[in-house]
Amino acid sequence: MASLLTMKSMDETTFSRHFAAGEEIFRMGDPGESAYIIECGKVEVSTMQVGAKMILAELGNGEIFGEMSMMDNAPRSATVTATEDTRVIVIDRARFHRPRGDRDPLMNMLLRVLLTRLRDTQHKLCGTAMGTGQIDPATQEIQQSALRQIRIEDEMRRAFDAEEFELHYQPIVALDSGYLAGFEALMRWQRKNGEFVSPMEFIPLAEGSGLIVELGRWALERAIKDQIEFAKCIGRVFPYLTPGFMSVNVSGLQLSEMNEIELMAEIIERSGVDPSTIKLELTETLLVQDPDIAAAALKKVKALGVSIAIDDFGTGYSSLSYLHQFPLDTLKIDRAFISNMNKSENSRRIVNSITQLASALELDIVAEGIEEKAQMDALRDLGCEAGQGYYMAKPASAEMTMKLIEGQPRWQEFGMEPSTAE
Repeated sequence: MASLLTMKSMDETTFSRHFAAGEEIFRMGDPGESAYIIECGKVEVSTMQVGAKMILAELGNGEIFGEMSMMDNAPRSATVTATEDTRVIVIDRARFHRPRGDRDPLMNMLLRVLLTRLRDTQHKLCGTAMGTGQIDPATQEIQQSALRQIRIEDEMRRAFDAEEFELHYQPIVALDSGYLAGFEALMRWQRKNGEFVSPMEFIPLAEGSGLIVELGRWALERAIKDQIEFAKCIGRVFPYLTPGFMSVNVSGLQLSEMNEIELMAEIIERSGVDPSTIKLELTETLLVQDPDIAAAALKKVKALGVSIAIDDFGTGYSSLSYLHQFPLDTLKIDRAFISNMNKSENSRRIVNSITQLASALELDIVAEGIEEKAQMDALRDLGCEAGQGYYMAKPASAEMTMKLIEGQPRWQEFGMEPSTAE
């Protein structure tokens, strides 16, 4: 699954290591490049005083060490040795220093442990009440949350190598004619035991760990390859239609470094596909959090010849001010408005306003989450150009999508009967 390009750039900032009993994990004076969390086993922390070894602490399951040197980039102040066979989770400095929000449990855990130890040391040095060195219940809860997150992140990296990730494709239909306009590539994770992991669970973790960058590159590469095959199939079945476009979701992390955009360009150029058939979907959050960086990034993306869509438009971070600042091509109306538009007049008004705004700015518009014929008819009446949703077809594997194209010779009749595509 992962290309050579993808595998070369794999950024493993958290992983597991095993140490045999008696093996040194690091020595006093070593560079502090990582922190460690004990998954199982025991270690001792020691130093040398007047030529004699002094044991400072003995640590067991769930405890963390090496965090201070990792945080301030100082040499190790002690030696840590495994006293029995021990497995640890290694947290690389790059993982710690990557920008992240206050809610990240790993960051919270490291800071809480550090503060606990510093306060304990202060008590001892000042001769006040002795600190216990024990971690309070709130910190224990944060620690357990962090460990769960790290284990899932580690599982995701293993799953990536094991080719457990795949893309499913949902057709996007032109509402005025009913013809196939394109597809959206949606990432799915199915474990080897057949269990599906919800994107609502793994996408935020992939964002937080940085794995979303590798996943995003792979998704772009895979989607383009499948789009080429879809275009051939469409050409055979519908020789009077254009091949359509492929929408691929792009993370803000992929656009935070200009070299990532260069890698996107390399993937597109190497594929030989017409860049105008590729549509990159971004969220509004990226645009409003750092408009200057976003403007520079999108300018470079636009130079690739692709089109740019804003996903889930109208929710949360929506701001009309950025629409004229960035080289956008498409607005995608969030499914929340579509699902309520026939029940709520306000939702219908919002959809109508977005379609009029898009028309005034000469932007394409796509409605997400169409599940009923009445919704599709209402969107068509409001001037919405294209839509996607379970009413037309559910997301499906590349193989099933090919069968869907071949088995739907009258796409123009969408809306007469719901599709049975799984």
